[in-house]
Amino acid sequence: MLFRVSKTIIVKCPFCGSDKVSKNGHNKTGKQVYNCNNKECKHRNFIENYVYKACKPEVREQVLKMTVNGTGTRATGRILGISKDTVTPILKNKKMDLASKL
Repeated sequence: MLFRVSKTIIVKCPFCGSDKVSKNGHNKTGKQVYNCNNKECKHRNFIENYVYKACKPEVREQVLKMTVNGTGTRATGRILGISKDTVTPILKNKKMDLASKL
């Protein structure tokens, strides 16, 4: 006799922390993509486990904090283990977000 064991995993949005998420297919590398159904969350799609560090929301927040404290882009990239060429678009995107809110 075989028993099937199912494991329930609760997935939360890494941006807002909401557990109101739904599956939204797979990306081109085969990873599960989720939709955040929270109306206040500005990010709609996310992946549960990111491979590249710069895609993680906590790393992006750390980039912004380090910039406010006066750390340069090269130093920020070196400390966080991401490319300096990735730090600049993160800052530019944040600048565009702030400009659109004004």
